Amino acid sequence: MRFTNRVGLAFGSDSPILSCSLQALREQLVQLMFEKFNVSGFYDSEQAVLSLYAVGRISGCTVDIGHGKIGTDLTNLFAQELKKSNPSVNIDISDVERLKEQYACCTEDQSAFEAIASTCQPETHTLPDGQVITIEKERYIVGEALFQPSILGLEDYGIVHQLITSVSNVASEYQKQLLENTMLCGGTVSMTGFEDRFQREANLSASAIRPTLVKAPEYMPEDLARHSAWLGGAILAKVVFPQNQHVTKGDYDETGPSIVHKKCF
Repeated sequence: MRFTNRVGLAFGSDSPILSCSLQALREQLVQLMFEKFNVSGFYDSEQAVLSLYAVGRISGCTVDIGHGKIGTDLTNLFAQELKKSNPSVNIDISDVERLKEQYACCTEDQSAFEAIASTCQPETHTLPDGQVITIEKERYIVGEALFQPSILGLEDYGIVHQLITSVSNVASEYQKQLLENTMLCGGTVSMTGFEDRFQREANLSASAIRPTLVKAPEYMPEDLARHSAWLGGAILAKVVFPQNQHVTKGDYDETGPSIVHKKCF
């Protein structure tokens, strides 16, 4: 008899599984897959690595801004700004998320952002419940907060400076290779103007090695940034499973959950 769980995985499935999880959870996950679901094979990778595979890289940096904490903070910021402009309207947070995806954009630099209040044209939007709201300069604050974290109440540098600082902790011989293969991924980076602003800020950096964005191959979909980990996972699965580079049931039975650290990178 076969049973399925909420993700559609059958107990006793003959299909191997490729997952994307945190390092700290790998042993628990491989144990779950083999002991509960009885899968035939397993491989685990990191989301950042999978995103790089999607653009044909095996090393580099990823700037991933999706539904994690920063994505939630940006949605809440957008909700606060919309409330200021539309005080009589109650907007559900799920609607704010959709509005952010539709309207959020970046100015070319900080000066342009500061000047936008007097030049931004208002636009009306009808919510699913029929309420009508006005969206003006609020659409620009989401992107600007990534370059000026003080907007979010954070005492920190902008996203480009943080990337360069992170890579500076890596051995010097690898820094150039990492920064010159920088990939943007996650839904937030798809906003209009973000990629141009990121590269502009990178070009103005005082760092000896400046981040350079990787361009996606022409055959990849336009919304690659949103789905790069999925596409990278599909590419990786076509390599590790046919070539038996994954964790097999025999590997697991012989070594136990720790085998995941030896075979999965």
